[in-house]
Amino acid sequence: MVVSLSQALRILQTRAAGDMALAETVLYLAEDAESVQDPFEQVTDPVSSAARQINERRLAGRSHRQLARTIDTAGVVELLNSINSRKGVDRRRRRGQLIGWRNGRQTMHPTWQFDESAGNTWPGLDRVVDALSDAAASPQAADALMTAWRSDLGGRNLADLLAAGKIDTLIRLIGESQDQS
Repeated sequence: MVVSLSQALRILQTRAAGDMALAETVLYLAEDAESVQDPFEQVTDPVSSAARQINERRLAGRSHRQLARTIDTAGVVELLNSINSRKGVDRRRRRGQLIGWRNGRQTMHPTWQFDESAGNTWPGLDRVVDALSDAAASPQAADALMTAWRSDLGGRNLADLLAAGKIDTLIRLIGESQDQS
């Protein structure tokens, strides 16, 4: 998390050094900002367009990273010993025992839900999915919450707590995240 303006500027400088488009956009925004007299003035079209492009690229990158940590329904069938059909996966998802979302014609499931060595979901997953349904607006938001780096966990994430079997702690932290939103 960025805690100061100087830290934010160092991060921006580092990122812009490797991305000329970002560097040009930052310079353009800085030049345009110098001419702004009224902070409530309508943003110019080029600035708005540049900001929109940056946001679209950021969202596409996040979506790509998120999909890289998922498996489709056929993969879940192969992974879980207790399911032998796509309907079984769909049934678990409808019952709130799995998280998944549509991506085109496929349904994607975050891999943090599965204990691959046991060929099953992690114990307590149904309780976690229930807590996430209250705390997150969508399955993608639930996945983001579960996989976000957390300083209070020493750099681990909530999915690490699930794998460690710390369900009560995990559910408490999910509830606390809901209280903060």
